[in-house]
Amino acid sequence: MYTKPAVMELTVPGNIKLVSVLGEMAELFVKNIVKNGNEIQDLAFKINLVLTEAASNAIFYGCKHNEQVKIRIEVNSNTINIEVIDKGGGLELSDIEQPDPFEERGRGLYIIKQFMDSVDYNQSPDGECIFTMKKNLTTNSQII
Repeated sequence: MYTKPAVMELTVPGNIKLVSVLGEMAELFVKNIVKNGNEIQDLAFKINLVLTEAASNAIFYGCKHNEQVKIRIEVNSNTINIEVIDKGGGLELSDIEQPDPFEERGRGLYIIKQFMDSVDYNQSPDGECIFTMKKNLTTNSQII
């Protein structure tokens, strides 16, 4: 049985055109690391979606002067942990309400909170904004 966590770390330019690629990479990473029968398609899709939304927010709101965004995904025996790190001004997670379905923007954080088991935000002493998402794996999941 696999005991070490599998980790993928990326540092990318703050270019909104890269967001879909980041989501697809995360989806493939999860599909190749986690084995849990028919549930893997749904899980991998959700990881793609939440990373796409979080990276979009980091790039749109956090990258003011061609700054970079850091992505870290760690899969261990019972969780998938995702960090999206930027130099932005931060956000307030307690204000997230159900969005207006007719608005063009404003659904990403709500979707993330619905799909993930925990969501957190911290700002490091050096000014990095660290948005953390955690998904618990089911008991029948295996990490290869």
